[in-house]
Amino acid sequence: MRTAIYTTAFMMCLLPLPILADKSPAITYSLTEPGKVMLRPYTARYNVKAHGISGGDIEATLTPLGNGHYRFRSHLLPNFLGRLFTSDQAEDVSEFELTAEGVIKPLHFRSEDGSKDTHDDIALDFDWASNTVKGHAEGKEISMAVPAGVQDRLTIQLTASLALQAKHDIGTLNMQERSELQQFKITQQGTEHVHNDAGDFNAVVLLSERVGGSSRSSRYWYAPELGYIPVHAERSSHGKVDIVMQLKSVKLGE
Repeated sequence: MRTAIYTTAFMMCLLPLPILADKSPAITYSLTEPGKVMLRPYTARYNVKAHGISGGDIEATLTPLGNGHYRFRSHLLPNFLGRLFTSDQAEDVSEFELTAEGVIKPLHFRSEDGSKDTHDDIALDFDWASNTVKGHAEGKEISMAVPAGVQDRLTIQLTASLALQAKHDIGTLNMQERSELQQFKITQQGTEHVHNDAGDFNAVVLLSERVGGSSRSSRYWYAPELGYIPVHAERSSHGKVDIVMQLKSVKLGE
């Protein structure tokens, strides 16, 4: 159930179906009218089921820190069954900057599984003056160049939200995952009605597929009335849905 915490990132475990490699560069968004888009603070709780069995909840919180900086935190709240596989101390945290042009720049990313063994923990620090990332993951040191516009496991979700608000085609996004740079092709699939514990929503559906190939894909339902935060998500493996995330409650800030 360690993978459950990843579901609040944009690509729910980020392992999509095989597609042809896309040679075009990943998109960096510079919004022409940034005043018309915003990151609204919120706290949302999602229930996560794997193969139809609930492992507990995830709480996602977006908090402004001032001067265009934000913290996005994803915290795991396992139920009795989920505690057999993971810790209630497991969390992912990203601190980032939203520029005046409407571009998200990750600054610091941390992932902890809540155990005393820190081998699986991740720490990434981005330096945009030199376009590099340094840190460690799975016991290995990381130091590598990254392209402009790269996102971390959490900010990639917010980048999609801003693009939807600005009516942009999302295209291909880069994400730093441990020591690997991954690319995802994002395709809009219209709108669908979603009903869950948090209410009824007419949501925009996005399909995520990893460039280069995988046996998994992810679909996300973003609600315009909530500032384009996800209200439902599904991951499929070999064509069958195996993980489902459903919004239980949300509190929007000003």
